[in-house]
Amino acid sequence: MFNNVVHGFKIGAAIPRPYNPAIDVVISKVTPEGNCLGGVIYDGFTGGCIFMHQAGFHPHWLTGNMIWIVFDYPFNQLKVRKVAGTINSNNKELLDFNHRLGFKEEGRIKHAYPDGDLLVLTMERSACRWLKIKPKVYKDAVQ
Repeated sequence: MFNNVVHGFKIGAAIPRPYNPAIDVVISKVTPEGNCLGGVIYDGFTGGCIFMHQAGFHPHWLTGNMIWIVFDYPFNQLKVRKVAGTINSNNKELLDFNHRLGFKEEGRIKHAYPDGDLLVLTMERSACRWLKIKPKVYKDAVQ
């Protein structure tokens, strides 16, 4: 088993948001040598919702297995109704990526960033098409 705390700090630095190993959960894709290719940090669990924040360090980190795993955890294991995340409205590339995943804008805080608004994106369990993927194995992720 790899030290996923190290991956959490790497992902947190890339988002950027502080990673707290005492309360945050990390799922990361790693090489056989233990190098982090990308991953997700979960925080803010309320029982009905959890926030997820992703960062990739390799263009192919988000495989079919990995995408199923990162949505299986909140929806099937935690049984939340929705997942949420925040993003700067000027980060067009990340905003497009999240829209392609199926996230929708649910809220906006104007001028929260020096160069844009803070968007709250959410996805309901019923809208998560990724849960239909049949995972091959869990070997792609470390939790």
